[in-house]
Amino acid sequence: MKERAEFRTSQGVVPFGVGAIIDFLDESLMSAGLDAWPYELADPSMKPEILKSSQVVDGRLARRLSAELGRPIDFFLSPTEAPDIVPRGIPHLDRADMPFVRFPNWHFCPRCRHLKHVPWNTPWRSEGLRCHNPGRRAEGEAKPCSELPAKRRPRLSPVRFVAACEAGHIMDFPWHEWAHSGDAPACAAETAQLYLYSTTAAGLAGVVVKCVSCGSSRSMAGAFQRDALRGMSVPSCPGERPWLGPDGTVACPSLVPQTIQRGASNSYFAKLTSSILIPPYSAKVQQVLDRPDIWDEITSFTVEGKPHLPFLKTKARNLGLDEDAFISAVIERLSGDGAAAIDTYTDETRYRFDEYKAYTGARPPELERHDFDTRACDVRGYEPWFAQAFEAVVLVRRLRETRVLTGFTRLVPPDAAGGALAALSLAPKRWLPGFSVRGEGIFLQFSRERLAAFSALPETEARVGALQAQLRRIAVERGRPVRVITPAHLLIHSFAHLLIRQLAFECGYDSSSLRERLYVSDDPAHPMAGLLVYTASGDSEGTLGGLVRQGEAGRLDATVRAALANAAICSSDPLCIESEGQGTNALNRAACHACALLPETSCEEGNLLLDRVVAIGTPANPGLGYFGGVTI
Repeated sequence: MKERAEFRTSQGVVPFGVGAIIDFLDESLMSAGLDAWPYELADPSMKPEILKSSQVVDGRLARRLSAELGRPIDFFLSPTEAPDIVPRGIPHLDRADMPFVRFPNWHFCPRCRHLKHVPWNTPWRSEGLRCHNPGRRAEGEAKPCSELPAKRRPRLSPVRFVAACEAGHIMDFPWHEWAHSGDAPACAAETAQLYLYSTTAAGLAGVVVKCVSCGSSRSMAGAFQRDALRGMSVPSCPGERPWLGPDGTVACPSLVPQTIQRGASNSYFAKLTSSILIPPYSAKVQQVLDRPDIWDEITSFTVEGKPHLPFLKTKARNLGLDEDAFISAVIERLSGDGAAAIDTYTDETRYRFDEYKAYTGARPPELERHDFDTRACDVRGYEPWFAQAFEAVVLVRRLRETRVLTGFTRLVPPDAAGGALAALSLAPKRWLPGFSVRGEGIFLQFSRERLAAFSALPETEARVGALQAQLRRIAVERGRPVRVITPAHLLIHSFAHLLIRQLAFECGYDSSSLRERLYVSDDPAHPMAGLLVYTASGDSEGTLGGLVRQGEAGRLDATVRAALANAAICSSDPLCIESEGQGTNALNRAACHACALLPETSCEEGNLLLDRVVAIGTPANPGLGYFGGVTI
């Protein structure tokens, strides 16, 4: 194994973002905080080089997060690329390794089962990661590990149990306290010799931690109960934040940490904020002005708030921009008017409404279509039943999506955590980790008239009301605000899943490479009833165009027809279609892995709030579905 492991640049934001645990062969590391990122540690003269290659520009999203987080966010940075090995030449100055810390710190020897605490900054090749235990193996009289030749001593493996709290803190499992939690007096932690054995018992009862110094032992049975660590010498969460280094510990209001497995899905929930780059922010001149280095240079040449025109003309020529457009945009931004004005809203509905209008609005000028290009289709060119169900079809030939990590939680997802996120750095930064991806998509706008009639049906209200009652019960149990869902949201979300599954089959895309973006609102000021199905890849050239082609007349209507036909039959029927609640917290009705669920990366709702009946009805009553009354 190489000392430097590799992963894709986007994976440094999600799923291996700050605070996440990543497993390598015989290694368990945690992504370090922003304070240790190459940009923060670089010499001031080197920072412009890193910005050139790693900076992600999305002024609209930066303004939104500034208002949402209550502090200025100037830009986003993607993880730096790994440095090239240049034996005879000048290395890339903008490349550097991404930082990690060792976690968990407790390791065990796979040969003698001895437990050892390893410091967080122990290098991979360190002898500290080999077993030097002088004790003999419990199962025989073989030589102890300390007497083996240095290169034959076993490498220590990280333990698979840790403890975490809902505030995002995480700590090593208290092995000494757990082993000595019986009635026998505990020996000192400094002298205790702990071993982690596996017995023939089933499950966690077969994993036993034993102190050979005093003979105390205890199995891991019951360790995962909510209050399992209460009453020991762990009265409350110590507030450890190992991703921030030794100075990251803070006071924690959590009563007691909970035991989890190191690689469990609830060990890390990233809080991502995404945005589609739309006009006028997608214009090249606006993206240039959104770069802090260029804007700071421009403002340094202003006098009483007025720009220095000769400097702006020279700057525009150097950047390859039209002089008049560049000067006009600078004046607009300095005056606080126009597209560059700072947005103070944090409402997701209003934010998405701007994107919703961009899809159905005028096509951008030819020179401004590099990051956003659309083509509206006449729904009259599709089959009649399709034109009854949808008001508009827009083929998004080019789009750019920015995804930014704003924090994370553990044990429960961010939405269920009440908004409390673990910090990414010791002190707030004026930047956040993120990355930009390009792709293409299909935008569908539902018929508002037909949707209103469907939402008013008593059967529709009953199905949505059942899910709403379940949402209310869960919110009350957790002390969280009650989320309100509408028939339109349930329908459009469920239909998006059915469409993605069919598109993946017909286009050849893997379903995990297709994503949904929902635009649903009954707010009179921001009415929305649409969805965007798109593919966004990490490649700078985007995708091959197959998805857009599938949205043309004669293809999309056939795809939707096939999606609805396949949704009418599920291998789990009649259990699935008659279900009154399934999935996590019973927040799905007629939706399971066989008919409607998608990879989690494709769904905005975590594969919840789904019901194919609202789309296709039931075998006995197709009219219950939005498309059930449409002649296909």
